[in-house]
Amino acid sequence: MPIAVISSLYRCEKHLPAFTAAVFGFAKRVSESGVSAHFLPVVNDATRREHERIDQLASEINSHYYGRMTPIYVARETLYASWNRGLAATQAPCFTFWNADDFRSSDALIEGYSALRSGATLVDFDYTRVTRVKRLSLFPQEVRIQAPCMFDGESLTRRSGIGPFFMASRSLYTRAGAFDANFQVAGDTEWASRAAPYAKFYRGQAEGGDFIVHGDNLSNSGGDREAIEVNIIFMRLGAWEQLRPANPRAMREAWEAWGNSGQIALPPEEARFLWGSAAEARWRRYQNERRQPAALRRLRLALASRGLLHSVEWSMAHRGSDRL
Repeated sequence: MPIAVISSLYRCEKHLPAFTAAVFGFAKRVSESGVSAHFLPVVNDATRREHERIDQLASEINSHYYGRMTPIYVARETLYASWNRGLAATQAPCFTFWNADDFRSSDALIEGYSALRSGATLVDFDYTRVTRVKRLSLFPQEVRIQAPCMFDGESLTRRSGIGPFFMASRSLYTRAGAFDANFQVAGDTEWASRAAPYAKFYRGQAEGGDFIVHGDNLSNSGGDREAIEVNIIFMRLGAWEQLRPANPRAMREAWEAWGNSGQIALPPEEARFLWGSAAEARWRRYQNERRQPAALRRLRLALASRGLLHSVEWSMAHRGSDRL
């Protein structure tokens, strides 16, 4: 029973030295534990250097019999299109993903593999969120925060998505359907929202690895695209209380172009909230509030909780409040 380890790569030359070294060590450890892994790097619009390094890594893994690596070179596509492509290229009955800028724990994969063999169909882990902060020094400093596994098969909220080191069975992928390639940032959470009703979930005891936040990540960036995609996930579910202000024009364009399957009738009050006449001002105020320094933000929320000032962020987090 092999496991597919899929990596979607694009313009990752600066991460390749650490990534290829980590993958080789990981492959050795996993192979020695008796786990058969099929590594599938899907390299988007590869540079010559990327091509050389990935081919070299594949040669080393395959010649040492530390599992198997099959590089796939494609024109640029979305992350989730590459994930689907990788899954189509292997018959492995379970799978996981590895971003080139993260560090994956072999112990967690071994534990998750055992859980999947024993009947689980979805495995997730606690992990460490590592933020690299540039200060007045030669090297960036790291802030490490323990991030608990937040998956909840009973209900999906903005705080209960899937982690970066999750593992799943192909049977669950077949049941839930492929990843939605229209998404660029939050497609894993959208897939989890479809998979949750069918999943037999196991929470791993090992830590999944280090999720590195360096400023160029697709997710956890706080950007417009991420906010829009997360809204679309909850709009598809009809979970209107989970919606948050986003760029009104871009939000409406995304919903009408690809977000709505054509079967979802958006309530008029939700349309007004997202892109009505007051939406632009609300969105900008929401952004400004969330960008405030941590101490000022805590003070503002504390005052808002006592009714001493109005806060869009507070009203969004407590949906019994007026949405404006």
